[in-house]
Amino acid sequence: MNLIIAFCAVVFLTVVFSFERHVVIDGDAKDYYSYLVSLFIDHNFTHQTGNDWYLIQTPTGTINVHTIGVSILIAPFFFGAFLYSKIFNLPLDGFSMPFQMGVYFAGVFYCVIGLLFLKKLLLQLNFKQNLIGLLLILTAFGTHLFSYTVNESGMPHVYAFALTSAFFYFILNLFQKREAKYFYLCAVVLGLIILVRPVNIILLSFVPFFFQNRYDLISNLKVVVKSKHFYLSIIVLFLVCGIQSLAWYSQNGKLLQDSYAGNGFYFNDPQLLKMLFGFNNGLFIYVPLCFLLLFGLIPMFASNRYKGFVFIISIGFILYIFASYWAYNYFDGFGIRTLVDFLPVFVIAGAYLFQALSSKLNYLVIALASLFLFMNIFHIYQYKNGLIKANGMNFEKYSYVFLKSNKLYADSLGGANDLPLYSKTGKQLLFESNYIASNQKLDNDSVYNFANLEYLLGFDYEFKKSVNNLFIIAEFERKETKNNSSFNAQLTLGGSDPAKKNKMYQAYRLNETPAVSCCDWKKCTYSIAVTTKFNKEDKLNLFIWNVDKTPFFIKNFKVKIFDYSYII
Repeated sequence: MNLIIAFCAVVFLTVVFSFERHVVIDGDAKDYYSYLVSLFIDHNFTHQTGNDWYLIQTPTGTINVHTIGVSILIAPFFFGAFLYSKIFNLPLDGFSMPFQMGVYFAGVFYCVIGLLFLKKLLLQLNFKQNLIGLLLILTAFGTHLFSYTVNESGMPHVYAFALTSAFFYFILNLFQKREAKYFYLCAVVLGLIILVRPVNIILLSFVPFFFQNRYDLISNLKVVVKSKHFYLSIIVLFLVCGIQSLAWYSQNGKLLQDSYAGNGFYFNDPQLLKMLFGFNNGLFIYVPLCFLLLFGLIPMFASNRYKGFVFIISIGFILYIFASYWAYNYFDGFGIRTLVDFLPVFVIAGAYLFQALSSKLNYLVIALASLFLFMNIFHIYQYKNGLIKANGMNFEKYSYVFLKSNKLYADSLGGANDLPLYSKTGKQLLFESNYIASNQKLDNDSVYNFANLEYLLGFDYEFKKSVNNLFIIAEFERKETKNNSSFNAQLTLGGSDPAKKNKMYQAYRLNETPAVSCCDWKKCTYSIAVTTKFNKEDKLNLFIWNVDKTPFFIKNFKVKIFDYSYII
């Protein structure tokens, strides 16, 4: 078993050092990591180094949308990189190569820790050792845990996976052995889980699974709540969680803060099918092994109906919560990344599946699981090399790159399919236009000939008030004069202040996929979420940039801008 863990670690490290691009502190990862930079590089905790859309300006100071947990877990590796940089006189900026590699090592370390605790948990649940070895390999390489360890180790998910595995192991031991240390270990780990991703407290819904029946659950709870260690561990839990309150207080003078004011849940409209089976990051499309593992519910029910019902209620609740989030695809990422945190739940179901199968059937299921493992690795390869878009995939795009591995297909997909932003009070229409300023026309006032034309202005809008969340829908019809004559053309969105200083720039390839036929009119719809803050008199413009000045036609160009602003 230890050889399997060592094997996983060696493979992970091999992948790390074979990377062409050693940048993991990027995107959202910068925000999770910024607490360390603020404290130990800038020496100014009120200043956060991250993305503008995740740094919130409150009336009393700047706060980070993301919580401090990831920074706490990465801290030992950060200090190692800091010391290394100090000794060898390298930049102490927090983002140079030693710091990037420090976060890589952190991801690998916590992945291995998670696998170790998962192994201990499965042993405690009386599953066979050879079965556990198989499940660990499938978990490490057959799920998106692999991607969030070696590609995006600055994101919180590999750390949440490790904490979930550890918590389940400690809580099982707490009820089976009732030793004092497990009260405090559970409290500390649960506190860290909340600090990494507060919503993950919903893993408590799975705790009843570790009992044989409801009478076993009730009797054990009665004993636990009578212990003084239970109440002392609650104090420990609040002290750990209090680290975030201290961080907020030092930043803007408030102990409690709703840092996700611009986000929320539509509990009456969960997008469960899209989250699981949709091509826009759908879990079972990109990580099919998770679907196979859930078939373990059948033997689970056969062996213990109580456990089967608890498992269904718990996994149903977890999936319902995540499917109710307004951005149910969870933005840029591979698969539904939030479910990396809950992989131990899927693995437990898989353990029931493999343990219940006969020898011949077991070989068949292992073969299928191996196929899904290679599919996962292949999807990750496509994702890392730009063949699969991190956001906005659909069936047409997925079909185009299906089983394609040539890097010539990288960045060949275009379009924009952002989800509408969250709104507690409803959206407000700011602007609507069917007009395009251009003197290049064909046949009538709504058709534009792009022959030798480089730019076509869709709109130029000046803000009448401050806004911080916009959603833009642009629609038009496009007709090529030959296959892919508009392939390099881009729909471009830009923003600037009154001094013409650039505030944002986004560009999208005009064609969702390279054309396979010519030359009919094709309707194009682009939905773009913009989280840049614009002030009064700032400007926003959208235009089509014909990079190659190739001939194609555009007609019926329509644009709408919606305001989804929020107040913190």
